[in-house]
Amino acid sequence: MSNMENLENQLSEKERQRRVNEQALSSIQAHETRQEARGYAVMASFLGYGESALGNGKFGKVSHAAKLFCIVFAMLVPSLLIWHVLL
Repeated sequence: MSNMENLENQLSEKERQRRVNEQALSSIQAHETRQEARGYAVMASFLGYGESALGNGKFGKVSHAAKLFCIVFAMLVPSLLIWHVLL
């Protein structure tokens, strides 16, 4: 009788370990899938931004104007700073 109870305990422990192992593996797989999906989302957003920023639509024109503003600002700031400090 004691031997039979011991065998049942071993079987139930193995079943519990199997279930825990399956849950852990599925959790790892889900985490890897989420990481991969995040990578695809980032790349899709970069591609979408690049295509729309280089297009002829409203966003493309605003993006081009912002680039020109940054270039002009970078060219003017040093000379304005010299005038302010030295003069």
